[in-house]
Amino acid sequence: MKKEYIILAVIIAALTLYLVFHKPDNIHYQLPRLSVIQQNVISKIEIIKDGKTLGLIKKDDKWRIVPEQYPADTEMIRRMLDVIDDLAVTALVSESENYVRYELDDKNRIHVKAFKGDDIIREFYIGKAAPSFNHTFIRLQTDPKVYHAGNNFRSGFDQTMESLRDKTVLSFHQNDIHEVLIEKGQQQIAFVQKQIPVEKKAESAEKPNQNTIAPETKQVWQDASGKDMDLLKMNTFLSRLSKLKCKKYLTDKTRDDLGDAICTVHLKGPNEYSISLFAMDEDNQEYPAISSQNDYIFALDKTTADSIIAAFDEKKEETGLRPD
Repeated sequence: MKKEYIILAVIIAALTLYLVFHKPDNIHYQLPRLSVIQQNVISKIEIIKDGKTLGLIKKDDKWRIVPEQYPADTEMIRRMLDVIDDLAVTALVSESENYVRYELDDKNRIHVKAFKGDDIIREFYIGKAAPSFNHTFIRLQTDPKVYHAGNNFRSGFDQTMESLRDKTVLSFHQNDIHEVLIEKGQQQIAFVQKQIPVEKKAESAEKPNQNTIAPETKQVWQDASGKDMDLLKMNTFLSRLSKLKCKKYLTDKTRDDLGDAICTVHLKGPNEYSISLFAMDEDNQEYPAISSQNDYIFALDKTTADSIIAAFDEKKEETGLRPD
């Protein structure tokens, strides 16, 4: 009987040791730990897909697409940097090197390199989103295994030069603007922002207080004849222009190709701004345009352009556009 107790004790001890030291299959591996990277040290990014490289460099604290030096979209770059900075693997997915099913094969993967000066400080491959859409399949440089990385970020890197360009063509604080001039051909219409006294009820016959404060005023927009403009309409017009983005850039056109502008808007505040629109491309239903804040010819979609061109057409009918 004593012998049986000894055998039982040995079995229990063995089982205890097994449970303590055994790791289940799903966690029986060591995940790589990636070093922390500070975004402000990243000076260059290369995005390679299907043999084509898209290069980005930081110059004077602004990101540009190389070699053309086009300004890059700030928000899109910020999201890329967040991924590069925070990249972490959350699970091992495969050791089989069957990359096609994860879109990590040579044709489909997105190869990302982040540089500090000439040194690569982060390098990885992006595959497709995981079925949960909360993770992305990735590979690390020199590591053949496939991992899950947190978040779904492939689309943020699956870009072209055109899609990464900063589409902002006009930007200002609309409250700074106090003069607007719209030119159409040889005619123009102007609006000026003014402060006018607020009308009050008739004063009583009593002697006015000598210490009365300055009269109350309100802000209005007026045309050249002194007629008040619809404030909401003017604010909507300025708001639309204050953060104006183009549909795309027209790299195949020169300024001489555009001819005469059909509409030019001049805005004046602490700084002056302008945007000129040209005859619509009937095939693409878009208007070529240029602005004082952008060095390149761009296109505005028909809806946006029409809203600028026709914004005050009813004012034209009321007052007539005045000659240049």
